[in-house]
Amino acid sequence: MGNKRFLLILTLIIVLIVPTLTFGAIELKFSNFFPIPAAQSKIGEEFIRDLEARTKGQVKIRYFPAGTLLTAPKIYDGVVEGIADIGFSNIGYTFGRFKVTEVLDLPLGFPNAWVANHVANDFFRQFKPKEWDKIHMLSMHASPVNVVLSATKPVYKMEDLKGMTLRGLGYIAEVVTALGGTPRSIPMAEAYEAIGKKVIDGLMIPMETLRAFRLAEVTKYATECWPIGQVYTFYLVMNKDSWNKLPVDVQKVFNEYPFEDKLATMWNEIDIDGKKYGMEKGLKFIELSSDEIKKWKQAVEPVLDKYVKTMVAGGYQEKEVREWINFIRFRIDYWTKKQKELGIKSSTGPEELRLKF
Repeated sequence: MGNKRFLLILTLIIVLIVPTLTFGAIELKFSNFFPIPAAQSKIGEEFIRDLEARTKGQVKIRYFPAGTLLTAPKIYDGVVEGIADIGFSNIGYTFGRFKVTEVLDLPLGFPNAWVANHVANDFFRQFKPKEWDKIHMLSMHASPVNVVLSATKPVYKMEDLKGMTLRGLGYIAEVVTALGGTPRSIPMAEAYEAIGKKVIDGLMIPMETLRAFRLAEVTKYATECWPIGQVYTFYLVMNKDSWNKLPVDVQKVFNEYPFEDKLATMWNEIDIDGKKYGMEKGLKFIELSSDEIKKWKQAVEPVLDKYVKTMVAGGYQEKEVREWINFIRFRIDYWTKKQKELGIKSSTGPEELRLKF
């Protein structure tokens, strides 16, 4: 009788203490807006495989790519509200919401995706913007550097942009305006059709989209304006309650997982692939002259000034905002030198970092 009572008590203790181990894994939902064939979607599958294996079955993650659970503009709120536990999206879809982080979308001289990804994470770790307090950040990340993709005419000089309508979000749209073009905010999923219907003439976007969104099929020219160095800033976030409910050992697996390095490598490699694909499809790639580069850099300076004034009007000190900008430029220089030391090649950037195509 005593043995039976002991076994019953032991069983109850096990049920109460380790339910996730005994009766099933912790289930998480992961939302991503990128189409299934895209590398930005496939890396989500890689994360899931790795995390499930490293947690030894304690975590199971259901994947919802291609906006099947939440569209790009709704991913952040969807994660906060618990519709998804993990979300992958772009701050430009909710322009004005992440005001501090939007400094990373300014034309600050990012040479390529590899550098931009590391700088974005450095910025988050250094300043920890309160605008992200409602979530747990898994990793910031960033697109490759924007180029001008055109379906209607080649862009050799800034004056060629006059009268052109280019897709661009947030501060990328501000740069389009500063250069003389007309920005149009449309979801990337609609870009292919928008070009076909002549709603837009092109996009201010990285070359990786030539394959990922099949833009090589509908554009003819790519003007490489990487010297102004502007990117789209992304995030990989987790619902705070979902994070807090994870066992300590599972949190350790997530914390030690190399999200930053994997995302930096992915974005860097797909831009190389995008340029190669564009060349195969017959796109003409145009490099700006040194005089033209100076003109473009001067033209976009007011975008930085406008950002500073907007933030000061919102209650921030100008010195603080300038500190963000200076920090980013300092880390760009650091990571550019580090990339050179490591011998990592990119599609854009200084000649010693660029692949020969």
